[in-house]
Amino acid sequence: MSFQFRPFSRKQQMALHWWEKGSGHERCRMMLADGAIRSGKTVAMILSFLRWSLKTYRGQCFILAGVTSGALRRNVLEPMLSMLETLGIPYVWKRAEAAVLIGGNTYYLFGADKDNAQDRLQGLTAAGAFADEAALFPRSFVDQMIGRCSVEGSRIFLNCNPNGAYHYIKTDFIDRAEEIGLYRLHFTMEDNLTLSPAIRESYARSFTGVFYRQYILGEWVSAEGAVYPMWDDTENTYDETGPEMYEGMRRFCAVDYGTVNPCVFLDARDDGHTYRIAKEYYWDSRAARRQKTDAQYAEDLDAFLGGDRDTQIIIDPSAASLRVEMKNRGYRVLNAVNEVREGIAVTGVLIGSRQVLAERSRCPQLLREMHSYVWDDRARLRGEEKPLKERDHAMDALRYLCHTKTDRFRLP
Repeated sequence: MSFQFRPFSRKQQMALHWWEKGSGHERCRMMLADGAIRSGKTVAMILSFLRWSLKTYRGQCFILAGVTSGALRRNVLEPMLSMLETLGIPYVWKRAEAAVLIGGNTYYLFGADKDNAQDRLQGLTAAGAFADEAALFPRSFVDQMIGRCSVEGSRIFLNCNPNGAYHYIKTDFIDRAEEIGLYRLHFTMEDNLTLSPAIRESYARSFTGVFYRQYILGEWVSAEGAVYPMWDDTENTYDETGPEMYEGMRRFCAVDYGTVNPCVFLDARDDGHTYRIAKEYYWDSRAARRQKTDAQYAEDLDAFLGGDRDTQIIIDPSAASLRVEMKNRGYRVLNAVNEVREGIAVTGVLIGSRQVLAERSRCPQLLREMHSYVWDDRARLRGEEKPLKERDHAMDALRYLCHTKTDRFRLP
């Protein structure tokens, strides 16, 4: 396992050397690299953090944090260990202890995805921290992480993609950079010399609306109004001419599970380019004044699919009991990818490029929700970017389908 170092851009070199004497920023305690996706900020920050910590300390503890333990391992730890091997620097990865030993220092690994994740940091005295995708961390974790770095000369390295205009990273870090001793570097795709113009253009086509401004332009802007303003009732719908129109297409069923809340099934046909939502099932226990058991939902789903066990069911990850019921009936069941913002971004691109179509007469609830699915204004003012949790069950099922089954090559 080796790391292939490529020429660094000017912005990456600034990230590599910001802490060194003569850089003009060596007095800053914190450094934030934010901006577009695939802009080369993470690689430069990992190498910078390694160089600084190994050059400055021996026998100290450091924090390595990611959104989840899996994301940290994939995005930070694996490239970091590859860099060490290429540079000939020995290390010991103590998996059971979630720690890596390098040059006499100990680097502890943390996932920040739980509400009480900051509790795991308590009692630790650290000489520095590296936080990957910091804008997705709970504020409590970031505050605790910074507070744990109490060794003389400690520094905090942060990187992230932009979020909303009221996000705490924007209001309390970027906007107060000089006051809190933060050095900020803003990256664009042009700062990653490994990306060709064609690849940059491909990524630019992969996002629309607020996600284009955040992920491609690297702007801290808030989402407002309709979540899917690109939906068109004419262009994104169709009339079924008969079952033969789906011949040769793969069949999926996306499920948003609910007991008190509505339960939704979406019957989707996929020709490799376009998802056609052929029909829906929608059970609202409040309106019906009767809840259904998992066995009853399984009966309904089996009937909804006509017993077609070639259908892959993409199900709400929280619906463990219904998942077992359907597996016992011989169906292939897949846990949906449930990253909300990323899923909305992918779904929005597919809607805008008319790669999501709904049958006009058989998807009434999906069509109603599409027009009432809006961003939560109160959450936006708290610095959170999320849809209003009302009349969103068909929208959740649609997001499960699009985000779980779509790869980059399908996107326009």
